[in-house]
Amino acid sequence: MKKKQYNLISIIYDDLFFHGKQQLLLLLLVLTSAMLVILVTYHTRSMIMDREKLLLEKDALDTEWRNLILEEKILSDHSRIEGIAINKLQMHYVDPTQNNIFH
Repeated sequence: MKKKQYNLISIIYDDLFFHGKQQLLLLLLVLTSAMLVILVTYHTRSMIMDREKLLLEKDALDTEWRNLILEEKILSDHSRIEGIAINKLQMHYVDPTQNNIFH
């Protein structure tokens, strides 16, 4: 008696495509779902990291803004400007009696 030799690849192919279409479809759906979960998780973590970087940048800009406001107040102080005008530029107040207006 001659032994019949079976081809394993053809048996698996027949089982998957002729008898197990639903199982194959479910396997593909599960694999697709798993890949999408990985992709969404990656993008979510990336966006969280970007948000943290933006919050740190916002805090730095807020600090710089507060420092600029303080610097503006200091530089626009009238007594400071008056002191610079008198000491460095040798300016002085004009006496109203010495004020000459020419037309």
